[in-house]
Amino acid sequence: MNTTAAKARAALRNGRFRWLVRYELVNLVGVIFVPFFGLVFPLLMSYLLANTALLEVPAAFRQEAVSRLVLSMLQMVPLAAVFLGHGAIYSQELEKQVPLRLELFGLTPTQQMLAKMTATIIFMTFALAVNLGILIPTLDVLLPTPAGFGIVLLSMYLLAVILFMLAHGIANWIRKFGPTYAVVMLLYFAFMFLGGMMGMSSSRLPGPVRFIAELLPYHYITEDFLGVWRGESYNYAPFIQAMLLLTAVSALVMVSSFIYRRHRSI
Repeated sequence: MNTTAAKARAALRNGRFRWLVRYELVNLVGVIFVPFFGLVFPLLMSYLLANTALLEVPAAFRQEAVSRLVLSMLQMVPLAAVFLGHGAIYSQELEKQVPLRLELFGLTPTQQMLAKMTATIIFMTFALAVNLGILIPTLDVLLPTPAGFGIVLLSMYLLAVILFMLAHGIANWIRKFGPTYAVVMLLYFAFMFLGGMMGMSSSRLPGPVRFIAELLPYHYITEDFLGVWRGESYNYAPFIQAMLLLTAVSALVMVSSFIYRRHRSI
């Protein structure tokens, strides 16, 4: 009897979680700037820069330059779909006390956070597949080795988790849509600029600005990951250090927001 009741409760929880993931996915896609910046914008920027800034590149080096450009633009997908999207949507929900209402239906904060992360990962996977499926053949991108392709994808998903923590923490600290959206949008464009995603290579930035850029993983993906894509040997130490630094900052922002809100509720 106890076993049957436990199975029934587990099935009910799983059913609620699946419903919540579908709800979060619809909610994510329904905000127009998420599919635009996370799906359409990387495509537009890739075609625009490939047919303007890279036109003067000699034919012998054009395929390599376009391939580096496409890898750089792929970073916009987790930045928009996860960081920008989750920060804006979650702050709006907090402002309207939606998470508190969902708790009344038995959905814990942990379940809600996992559902949001699952939904953003699903959308990001779709956006990456569309971008790669269109850009690789149409822009004549160098084909990756299986290992190189796997490392690039793994880096994108790790960045997605890290950016999710950062966006969750910022939204939980501020809990107002307007200020939160301003902060995440400012960081979104800052990451793009420092990571060389706006047409200017981060290696050409002034000394102090370049030092900041090299603290972030975007710099290494843009500058070095073409070799990883092609299966060449690469020293991952600076990239891993940058990932760990961004992880530490993101975790600190998220955990400190939980502590702050817990004390505020006491």
